[in-house]
Amino acid sequence: MKEDQDLLETEASTMIHQQSMQRLSKGEQVDFHVDEESGALVVPDQQGNLRITVKKTKPILGIAIEGGANTKHPLPRIINIHENGAAFEAGGLEVGQLILEVDGQKVEGLQHQDVARLIAESFARRERHDIEFLVVEAKKSNLEPKPTALIFLEA
Repeated sequence: MKEDQDLLETEASTMIHQQSMQRLSKGEQVDFHVDEESGALVVPDQQGNLRITVKKTKPILGIAIEGGANTKHPLPRIINIHENGAAFEAGGLEVGQLILEVDGQKVEGLQHQDVARLIAESFARRERHDIEFLVVEAKKSNLEPKPTALIFLEA
């Protein structure tokens, strides 16, 4: 069983690789990047999250995820981006990012299979020509455990 990994596939056509994206750190003005030919969009917010819109222009989205409410990683994380998928072509999504929302639906509390199904169904929906993710870098998330160090001093 592939509980910790799913490659998400469906239909679409082609897209030009988005070469850059801009990030927002607290206190800066909100900025975004739109690739003029493909329309790929990356919008940072004040909390350090990125709202990334991926055009459905390839037959597969091409991301693999791990995690979910029923795993040791409560938030799903991108672990692979396939070079033939729409996510790779669009740019913006990166390995290691934690997924907070898919098309406006929060994924916190969803089991791995449910998150994978939500992503696949959102990508397969023909009435929309894109799929939108709200992601955060793993190191910026307060929802993931962080390593700590204890120092013992002798008197």
